Amino acid sequence: MTAIKLLDLDGDAFARGRAHGQALAREVGENIETYLRRFEASGLGRDAALAEGKRWLDAIAAQNRDYAEEMLGVADGAGQSREALAMLNARYEIAFTLFGREARAPDAAAEADGCTTFGVLPEASADRRTYLGQNWDWLEGVHGRAFLLRLTRRDRPSLICLTEAGIVGGKMGLNERGIGLVENGLASPRDGEGAYERPFHLRCREVLDAERFDQALLPVTRTRHGCSANFVIGDAGGEIVDLEASPGHVVAHHPRDGILTHSNHFLDARHGASLMERIGPSTLFRAARLERLLGEKRGRLELADFQTALRDHLSKPASICRHPDPAQPAASRSMTVASVILDLDRRLMHVANGPPCEHTYETYALAGRLSAAA
Repeated sequence: MTAIKLLDLDGDAFARGRAHGQALAREVGENIETYLRRFEASGLGRDAALAEGKRWLDAIAAQNRDYAEEMLGVADGAGQSREALAMLNARYEIAFTLFGREARAPDAAAEADGCTTFGVLPEASADRRTYLGQNWDWLEGVHGRAFLLRLTRRDRPSLICLTEAGIVGGKMGLNERGIGLVENGLASPRDGEGAYERPFHLRCREVLDAERFDQALLPVTRTRHGCSANFVIGDAGGEIVDLEASPGHVVAHHPRDGILTHSNHFLDARHGASLMERIGPSTLFRAARLERLLGEKRGRLELADFQTALRDHLSKPASICRHPDPAQPAASRSMTVASVILDLDRRLMHVANGPPCEHTYETYALAGRLSAAA
């Protein structure tokens, strides 16, 4: 029932990163080891993974200097190598490319799923506000090593987001302009074709750097993707766009009757084959089920309804609220590491630090922690 850690940072990029690394040095080191073990379980040895980190270090520095400086600050503060930190910040590309290869194998084994997301427009909510939400399903070994990062900035919008110790780019989060983000992992046979394109976590940070909604879409739409992913981006003005991205295409989806949901398979055939359902078949019902659960109270949806839906246990442990499966190898065992609900109008994050059936949602804002429990 422990609340998730909150880290408040300001200053320039390197100083922010250094403070991040110093405050979470143990967790940064543990995350590096968790991913090295996970990559090794998929056939990518430690030396090869760190060599990938070196290549990503050069790529990120060329793509976004501020992000690279913050990442290098984390390495300095945590006492880790720059290559290891770059590997951590590119772990999405490394992991999901490996997942795609495993999914194409004839004897593909069950694997970690990668999240159930939703968006709700004002017409579907009781208080006429815009919401995003997500159960972040990921490696059990990362649980307890994620945190809330709150950045106060003068040159760009301040933001609050959930991320992993050592990873500069947040995942689920919102900024002071009312722009919010949740996302899903996807895999296609083309992943890896555009090697060292802008990595997933860098794109997430750039979405939350945006001043306007149209600018928030650019980090997904304007450059080629080396690895597939789904980005659900919302604006407090009452708009949500879901962008499915693969190396060949970016395709937009919009809410139906005020509600949008997504999981870990492509909804648009232009991406080609969708691979995650071969190793995580629960994706084929999680998004549809979440849409039905929310749709039962369309127009009357409140915070408690979002929480109830995210606690759903159909097909447990491979449910919307995911729990570790002891039948999976320890290195790849997955769970709902955190559950997040974003109130874009009020700039609030409601966060459960683990499966929401077992953990209380606590409320955080750009201006401070509001309450111990929502």
